[in-house]
Amino acid sequence: MPTLEYFVVAESVSVDQTTNTVSVFHILEEIHAPVFPFVLHRLVAVVHWNTESDDADRDFQVSVLIVFPDGQRKEFNQNFRMIRSRLRTIANFIGLQIPQPGTMTVEIRLNGVHKASHTIDIRKIEA
Repeated sequence: MPTLEYFVVAESVSVDQTTNTVSVFHILEEIHAPVFPFVLHRLVAVVHWNTESDDADRDFQVSVLIVFPDGQRKEFNQNFRMIRSRLRTIANFIGLQIPQPGTMTVEIRLNGVHKASHTIDIRKIEA
């Protein structure tokens, strides 16, 4: 089973086509919104996996579960095969509607097993 090397939640990511180097921009720790519901224009989850010897050419499913402050849950799945000793999965989300202030959690699961989570504090900007 692949092992998790790192997991980052941010506003954007860039992967250099020549070197395959990844750059992550604006890691999301807190979001300050003037009104609710609030639309988060973009969120990206970057996950880096290391393979083990018996993982070659096997199919795996990574799930990104977003739990909003009101308890609403959205799950997004993607399959991948370990064809190298390392693999990066990137999940982009556009236009996420955040219903209220509180804590939002982004969780990573591999084949249904929890691997990591990232929390974001959602706060209302007071006038």
